Amino acid sequence: MCPLPLAAAAVAAPRAPLRLLCRGLVAAMSTAQPLISVDYEVFGRVQGVCFRMYTEDEAKKIGVVGWVKNTSKGTVTGQVQGPEDKVNSMNSAPDTW
Repeated sequence: MCPLPLAAAAVAAPRAPLRLLCRGLVAAMSTAQPLISVDYEVFGRVQGVCFRMYTEDEAKKIGVVGWVKNTSKGTVTGQVQGPEDKVNSMNSAPDTW
């Protein structure tokens, strides 16, 4: 994981409210598996197509927590936390939008 570029992007982006995924940690904390945290940034056509709402819904279904927001660069950035297998399943989203 390389947190520095993401941190720099977060500092440069204007402040906007964050959308929390699965409010609370109960879903992620109720497992005996080790928890991981992944920072991500999604490029392409991701703003204006309900991508953040889709991400939030998928996170609730899978049982992970985190946050997601639009950036001033036209990308979406966020963080997802939970058991490794569930966090990895967030990466298997549809290839086309």
